Amino acid sequence: MLRIGVDAINLIADRRGMGRYARAILRDLAAREDVETTLLFREREQEQPLRDEFSLETASVRDADSRRFDAIWYPWNGIRFEPAAPKLVTIHDAFAFTDPAPGFIARFREQAPIKRAFRVADAFASVSNWSAAQIARASGVDVARFTIASPVPDAFWQPVEPALPRHPYVLFVAGPDERKNAALLFAAFERAFPDGDLGLLVAGSLRASDEAALRDSNVVHERVRPNDEALREFYCGAYAVAIPSLAEGYGLMAVEAMACGAPVLAADAAALPEACDGAAVLLPPNDRDAWSAALRTIAEDDALRRDLRARSLARAARIDRAAPASITLELLQRLRAGVR
Repeated sequence: MLRIGVDAINLIADRRGMGRYARAILRDLAAREDVETTLLFREREQEQPLRDEFSLETASVRDADSRRFDAIWYPWNGIRFEPAAPKLVTIHDAFAFTDPAPGFIARFREQAPIKRAFRVADAFASVSNWSAAQIARASGVDVARFTIASPVPDAFWQPVEPALPRHPYVLFVAGPDERKNAALLFAAFERAFPDGDLGLLVAGSLRASDEAALRDSNVVHERVRPNDEALREFYCGAYAVAIPSLAEGYGLMAVEAMACGAPVLAADAAALPEACDGAAVLLPPNDRDAWSAALRTIAEDDALRRDLRARSLARAARIDRAAPASITLELLQRLRAGVR
């Protein structure tokens, strides 16, 4: 029996990105009879929600040493507590260093757990080769020490029939970071559709300057904050999903969109080519004219949309959805065996 502890202090609050990643692995670990998994919480009010969501043991981080774990897994970009057990940390990206938060305190809070991981972790995982290279450059840790365990879409992400017809649209899953490159997309969209024959559906939040750019543009758009069920319908009904990001540690939204059969237009940058695996139209992230032309083409070319939908579904079918858990489990078993 392999006895592992899992840093769960962010698990209840984080239901995107890292949260999706951790949940997918935990579901697979929970199904194994040869693994005993304990979720480690910091605040007492976290315990019952963890018990309600997962059929796993729970314990306070203060009691972690007494549990005598074979290994600890830290899924959240760093190490925030240090029990006396071998430690595997998954570092998703280097943005805390390459795109640091403004202000000393915010930077310290973001960077300190990652720097601690660089010092004390016994094994490292990351989500893409691009991210591993960026993290190695920021840390001095040999890139060869990183094992790649890329995110996979949950089975929930699959083609469904949208409940309501909508004006034809391109979907943009936004974020409040400059690296999401929203202003480039808005400018390209405005140039591509001056008559508003295709709309832009913006899901999620934007930083203030991007809000202003969208408000001041002539782009026909709608703002939504969808739950997962609605987002799945938006993926399925979109003419395309646009991902113009300057940097993504992996790009889980790309593979979730593909699993729903959506055509994807993505930046040829960072880890997005790894995530898209030949199934997307890749475009220079700073070339407004290229994005404008691609958007216009996707609106007018039914055959291209059908081809991209087929390529998306084929990409999703190639994904081994058990791989992240299998790779993580192998690393934890190696730590128990004393193999670094």
